Amino acid sequence: MSADELMMPVAKPEAVSMAEIHALRGLTDAVSGLGRQVEAMGLKVDDVRERVIKIEAREYERQIEAQNEKLNAAFKRIDSLEAARDRQDGALGVGAWVTKYAPWLMAIVVSGLAAIGIRGQG
Repeated sequence: MSADELMMPVAKPEAVSMAEIHALRGLTDAVSGLGRQVEAMGLKVDDVRERVIKIEAREYERQIEAQNEKLNAAFKRIDSLEAARDRQDGALGVGAWVTKYAPWLMAIVVSGLAAIGIRGQG
């Protein structure tokens, strides 16, 4: 109510209608104010929701990075195990080749030495 207005008990129906209209305007303004407050709260809730999403995304990124580090460490262990197995396979291959062909090589070497020995004497 403004300073110009004065409330007086009036019996006229127009005055009662005007009072009701004035009261309804006040209620409308109050409801509009509540609507603005609810809208502001909705914006704040949206902001909080976005922040929570960002926080969760950062946490998931950290978890993914940790899993990637574990996976890279596992790959390095696998690579070193494969390298060790390859070295063992290579050593076993050379050993198998030597045991398979050593008698023939020894025979050739002895024959060669015998041939050199015979030539050297003759």
